[in-house]
Amino acid sequence: MKGGGIAELLNYKQKNKDMNEFVKVPMSEKLAYCFGDPALTLMYTMTSTLLIYFYTNVVGISVGAVGMIMLISRIFDGFSDVLMGTIIDRTHSKYGKARIWILRLAIPYALAAILLFTMPPMGDMGKIVYAFVTYNIMNTVVYTAISQPFHALGSLMSRDRKERDVICNIRMVLSITASMIITAFTLPLINLVAKKIGNQQYAWIIVTAVYAIVSVFVLLNTFISCTERVSSEKPDKAEKKEKSNIPFWIAFKATVTNRYFLIALGLMVFYTAYQIIIGTDLTYYCQYVLNDVDLVMPLSAAEKIATIVGIALLPKLLPKYGKRNLICAGCILGIGGQLLFLLNITSVPLGVVTCIMRGIGIAPFYGVQYSLPSDAIEYGQWKTGLRVEGLMFSSMSMGQKAGSGFTSAIMGAILSMAAFDGIKATAAEQTAEAISVIKGFYLYVPIGIWVIMLLIAACYKLDKFYDKMMQELIAREGKTVEGMEAIAEE
Repeated sequence: MKGGGIAELLNYKQKNKDMNEFVKVPMSEKLAYCFGDPALTLMYTMTSTLLIYFYTNVVGISVGAVGMIMLISRIFDGFSDVLMGTIIDRTHSKYGKARIWILRLAIPYALAAILLFTMPPMGDMGKIVYAFVTYNIMNTVVYTAISQPFHALGSLMSRDRKERDVICNIRMVLSITASMIITAFTLPLINLVAKKIGNQQYAWIIVTAVYAIVSVFVLLNTFISCTERVSSEKPDKAEKKEKSNIPFWIAFKATVTNRYFLIALGLMVFYTAYQIIIGTDLTYYCQYVLNDVDLVMPLSAAEKIATIVGIALLPKLLPKYGKRNLICAGCILGIGGQLLFLLNITSVPLGVVTCIMRGIGIAPFYGVQYSLPSDAIEYGQWKTGLRVEGLMFSSMSMGQKAGSGFTSAIMGAILSMAAFDGIKATAAEQTAEAISVIKGFYLYVPIGIWVIMLLIAACYKLDKFYDKMMQELIAREGKTVEGMEAIAEE
């Protein structure tokens, strides 16, 4: 363990691992990786949807100020994503280019999450400054530094497309389950704790701390159990150095000119906008239109459970229909669900049916959202000879955060112009304009997003020639194509 410390101590499971790039990844390793996603989802959901509610309804920051905080923060966040992606591509640790960062950032990630909700008593400007600083520590620095290597790790465990798709499907089922639990049960849990201790803000801190501690242990297990098998490095040291340290602008050009990366990025941006709008506005819609904030739990659960079921079917459906056709069909189903709810916008049963249709509709994209960039990485290497993992996944994350930040900022600005006040508990206390905006975001905006995603997905043609492309790529690398096919068929 000399010179390795904690990292070497926790690296004991890596001995005698099968390093074949096309190996069938053991289920235990798949689960160790996939359970890492809920650990990240815990805090991502808290900081992308519930945090807005905390700022506006618990500590009393204006919705316009919250939107501006998130908009400005996304500018910094975009730079940090690209920086972290470049760092990953240039990391040459014996523990891998991605795994080591998960180990290094697990505890800072937990502490930064708790700090978000530990807002001291101060004036309005002080609250805004504190929110801005802690939000950027969490999202711009810590979350970026741990989530980027986690995303990249999924593409480094295997090059077999079927294995990556299965890993992504399991990961997304667990991710959306965590999101469902947080969105549906966190507010009631916080309210329960608040009643016990008599302090609403302390309740947020306690619940977040519990989530954060659990996340640390899960992420440590991800480091311990997962293996990076995929490498673009060659045995020759001179070639190895040249291959590993691709100049930033060359890597950037290879990323932004990759057709299938751009399609994956476009889908991610608009899916994130959809997620933020539904996730944020659902609480407001239930509270001010349906007049019962407790409906958030059953409506959210209906959509999430439907998505889980849809993702569970993907391993059988993907080989037959392909990613493009399934994503397009899902978008059409989502549009149908939104139009159905317009028949009676206050009907809870109809709202549940709409949520189920939306949940099934988003499942095809949700289930493959991280295997799409993995496929784009292989396409980029086939097209240009350059394999860029870190920068490509970080650019996906930048798009996700940009979609989140701009959507939150636009929502905040429009709600602010409509004189929405989160402290007011009933629709009668809100302005008519604020209620109209809440309805518009929940009922009509998602239709436009579904249409845009449909048009983007229709441009995806990689399914048609992916297998042939991989055979050419592996042959070009001097590896055995037959061996690759034999492993893929197992």
